[in-house]
Amino acid sequence: MNYRHILLALLCAFLWGANFAVIKWGLQDIPALAFASLRFGTVALLAFFCVRPTVPVAALMRYGIGWGTLQFGGLFLAIHAGMPTGLASVLAQSQAIFTLLFAALAGHDALRPFHYLAILTAFTGITAIAVDQSAPIPPLALLLSLSGAAGWAYGNLAIRRFSLAGHRVDTIGFVAWASIIPALTLALLSAVFEDPERLAQLEPAGALRATVAVLYQAGAALLFGTLVWNSLLRHYPAPSVAPFSLVVPVVGLSLGVLLLNETISVLQGIGYSLLLAALAINLLGLRSGPHAQESGERKR
Repeated sequence: MNYRHILLALLCAFLWGANFAVIKWGLQDIPALAFASLRFGTVALLAFFCVRPTVPVAALMRYGIGWGTLQFGGLFLAIHAGMPTGLASVLAQSQAIFTLLFAALAGHDALRPFHYLAILTAFTGITAIAVDQSAPIPPLALLLSLSGAAGWAYGNLAIRRFSLAGHRVDTIGFVAWASIIPALTLALLSAVFEDPERLAQLEPAGALRATVAVLYQAGAALLFGTLVWNSLLRHYPAPSVAPFSLVVPVVGLSLGVLLLNETISVLQGIGYSLLLAALAINLLGLRSGPHAQESGERKR
């Protein structure tokens, strides 16, 4: 990768890592599901100015539910339910393990020895976090975080299918149109389960914080981050790009400690390390396996 693309990958990872602290900040003023809906709704407005992507409508809707509604509905609700942002940033990376499992169950890829090692390591890390009694995590928050990671994994597989079918997934039009379904479904869930009066009763200072948080979510994390990441995946083999995702939990953990005064117990630290080790095992396995050779032979 050239230096410009390396800097873009690092910037993307930093923006995604900081995203977790921004979610916590925004939840002071906005209900979780409404916040997630506004994130996607802001970007979905661009669909009025973009041609609909060639992806079949039904497939685009399924992708929106997994990648958008499940992933970010789960993440925002998890943080609202008491999940520390640093831990949320680490658990989100379990999407790589879910992707392996879903791909194997769907018959797309056979699991190799390093996959099993990564899955076992990740499961051990999640167990260490779940049983920690010195700094207990609400079980619902843990379940919601893992559900969000599963939604991300479903989105990964959908993106792969779209790309293999020749559809462009690194355009503003694709991101905008894919944001419509999560914006609508999350808004509906918010209307049913949350109090809409909270938004109407925001004080000027709260309204300003909410606006900044939504714009960061929509502009920096969703639109810019997704476009940059998908563009890098078009120009370089996935094993060359994927390791930059390791920066995300490092930023998330650091900002959680520095800005939000979050603490990490010994057992949580062991769990974090095991989850990151599982991700590293998977990435190293990809770089040395046949997929790396196949990806390196693609036209760049």
